[in-house]
Amino acid sequence: MAPYTLRWGIIATGKISGQFARDLLVDPSTREVSDVAHQITAVGSRSSAGEGESFAWGAKNGVLDNVKARGSYDGVYNDPNVDAIYVGTPHNLHYRNTKDALLAGKHVLCEKPFTIDVEELEDLIATAKAKNVFLMEAVWTRFHPIAYAVDEVIKSGKLGKPKRFSADFSMEYDLDSKPDSNRFVDPALGGGSLLDMGPYPSVWAMLLLHRNPHNTDKFPSVVSSHQSIYKRSGVDLDSRWIVEWDGLCRGTLTTDLSAPGLKENTAVVQCEQGDLVIEYPPQKPETFHIIPRPDRFIGSIKEKTTHHHPVHAGNHGMSYEADEVARCIRAGKIQSDRMPWDESVVVQKWFDSVRKSGDSATKGMKGSAGQ
Repeated sequence: MAPYTLRWGIIATGKISGQFARDLLVDPSTREVSDVAHQITAVGSRSSAGEGESFAWGAKNGVLDNVKARGSYDGVYNDPNVDAIYVGTPHNLHYRNTKDALLAGKHVLCEKPFTIDVEELEDLIATAKAKNVFLMEAVWTRFHPIAYAVDEVIKSGKLGKPKRFSADFSMEYDLDSKPDSNRFVDPALGGGSLLDMGPYPSVWAMLLLHRNPHNTDKFPSVVSSHQSIYKRSGVDLDSRWIVEWDGLCRGTLTTDLSAPGLKENTAVVQCEQGDLVIEYPPQKPETFHIIPRPDRFIGSIKEKTTHHHPVHAGNHGMSYEADEVARCIRAGKIQSDRMPWDESVVVQKWFDSVRKSGDSATKGMKGSAGQ
């Protein structure tokens, strides 16, 4: 049987969109996929059709292959040869661009963070329901081989009930050397560490705790948070927040632009029988360890084991989420079971809480919905 081929339109022509496009064009068989395939049929740029054409040319290594380069996003939304839209614009434009695509009847994969605040996200979900089209946040890490391997360990019950959790995305990013227009520096773009980096420690909180068989709390909330401010522009230099799953445990999540992360520990869940530790970086880890508890605390895990699960050779890692979108659309679904709307809402509410409690320049920020 021939694979189901999803025809993509790509909004924005920056680095992240470029990587997504290149991953779409990788032969699916390189990642052991035969049931779905991908085709880029249109690329939209706010600047010019020429920029879209240059983007398409670069993504295809010199072969345009009937990709339509549009000088506006509307040209992609209204293209009859486009089934799904990938939104890779700056954070503050996610809501407007995604809603326009949904209203045009297109399925949408929107880069994280989904929106600036939960009100925008809930409106997008309502629009997707009304138009009966697929919508998903592009949290690519959830679809990597290591994420499924970690799932199996958690579901097996071998570690027992979680006792505590921590996850950290830190990177030494020299903000002082960057222009005011840099996406981490500019508050108008949703700058700072929280919105851009926060989805990654949140991935592991959701997979290791929220989806844990021992968890019954579907609405975990932030009980404490702190932000340090980058004085030049007022964005958060770092953010730390504690989330409580009632009846389970608490988790500490961190984003930080001032220091590198720990190479051998980007996320850890400590459980009754042993610990699971995931190596850096949180967005694309390849290795995790199962570790016995300290000698004085008896657990059933007696030896450290190491588990290596890289993405397939030739794939950067964004093709897996595209495969999920194609399978869901083929099946007539409007949301993914693995990346459902309610879990995006949970994480968005965490970010809203941290911003409202802090003093960053994005504290009262609205996306394009509030402008």
